[in-house]
Amino acid sequence: MEKAELYETFKAGLTSVAGECYLASKADLGAALVKIFQEKDTQEVAIVESPMLKEAGVVSVLKDAGIKVDTDHIRKTAPFDKGGVTEADYGIANLGSLVQMKDDVDDRIVETVADVYVGIIKLSKIVDNFDTMIDIMADTKPFPKFAGIITGPSRTADIECVGTVGVHGPRQYSVVVVEDM
Repeated sequence: MEKAELYETFKAGLTSVAGECYLASKADLGAALVKIFQEKDTQEVAIVESPMLKEAGVVSVLKDAGIKVDTDHIRKTAPFDKGGVTEADYGIANLGSLVQMKDDVDDRIVETVADVYVGIIKLSKIVDNFDTMIDIMADTKPFPKFAGIITGPSRTADIECVGTVGVHGPRQYSVVVVEDM
């Protein structure tokens, strides 16, 4: 698939499970996050700063917009921050899913405790389908301590099949796809 088609397929998959998808350049990434968090009335955010997020100056842009940002002591601060941001390792286009393959526990904490979670993924890291992702995972040596596939907001249902969003993870789930070459 071409990059434009990968993005559109990813976006369709994500929105089909009540997620939101945005496309931004690296230079506009901070502004995209500000917009998302302001629309969702989110004033405190935990961020696991990847090299790309540092290079894009995301923390400074959020702070300049009046959003409190925690980047240290994630285990202590993230449960009290309404928002969370991490960079994913891969995306699966046809599912609209993010894939995390990490050794660091901070990414997992932010992804699961944030009420409003925003995942960041480079367009070049989105693969066509689950089979392609499994092949990549099988070839990953050494395999990380954690691998997870995240698809949309948290959902669960009780014994009577009454669905609830956000019980075991984010109630609101967005992804910003960053254009890269």
